[in-house]
Amino acid sequence: MPGLRHRSGGLVRVLAAVVTFAVVLAFGPPAAAAPSPPASLCASQTAALHAVRQRVTAHNAKPHVFQVPRQSGALAAYNADAAKLKAEQAAAIANLKTCIAVMGELADSANTSLELEPLPSDLRAKIIAAKARIPASWTPPPPPSVGKNWTVKGTPVEPLWEALRYRNPPPGVGNATLRGDPRPVVGAPDPAYPRSKVFGTNADGDSKASPDHIVPLAQIVNMPGFTRLSPDSMYVVTRSPVNFQWLSDSANKSKQSRSVAGMAKADPKWKDEQVALADEVSEQLQAIIDRLLKIQG
Repeated sequence: MPGLRHRSGGLVRVLAAVVTFAVVLAFGPPAAAAPSPPASLCASQTAALHAVRQRVTAHNAKPHVFQVPRQSGALAAYNADAAKLKAEQAAAIANLKTCIAVMGELADSANTSLELEPLPSDLRAKIIAAKARIPASWTPPPPPSVGKNWTVKGTPVEPLWEALRYRNPPPGVGNATLRGDPRPVVGAPDPAYPRSKVFGTNADGDSKASPDHIVPLAQIVNMPGFTRLSPDSMYVVTRSPVNFQWLSDSANKSKQSRSVAGMAKADPKWKDEQVALADEVSEQLQAIIDRLLKIQG
């Protein structure tokens, strides 16, 4: 960088060169078309961005007046630090944007009224302990044959499955809209058995309908990469509204932790639709797991 040169007494003096290169980026949550989920769902990404911003503030507070060429090394170090901070801040902002987008996809707010809640503190320790018991060498088993249940009993992921299925589906689903469908009314035909069954009445006077996991929890915990997620991510993935639908109690009990393809007496057309839906949601959840692994650090 050229300095102001002044010749005096045969000596060339290089006066201070002012360097104003600094990293200053305003922080604000990325805009979203749909209502964004609770900020605590992306707490770690938010914290990571704030940590970078603190280092940016510290960098900008450092002296940035250098004498060149005497302080060329200091100038280069200052600029290198600034470039590094810019890259880190850009990555942190991208991670936060990805997290917000993923949580919005899991919440499925355009189609459901069920809220996606953050991990409660009383369950966090159980999930952490269960995750710690899974050997590093463990790999998920292959999918079961058609009509057979996904198995977790006696496997390393059983304690994790037990922790994640606690109060899952969450209480208070009530009359929530799930995947665009309100709770079925009493007397409505059961789509799984349209020729023989209707929705009956439960003890509360509501229809005998259950919020069903489209992709069973036993399958989710066996998905590639799932056990490497953070406890917070595990919790929201296994309770995501996008994975809930209304089923009759009889259909839900018949399905259990398997594909509806194994439900012998169910309506063939309904089964085909359910298999397609399960495949679609399974691919969606796997893609979300992959994205969450990339941003959790």
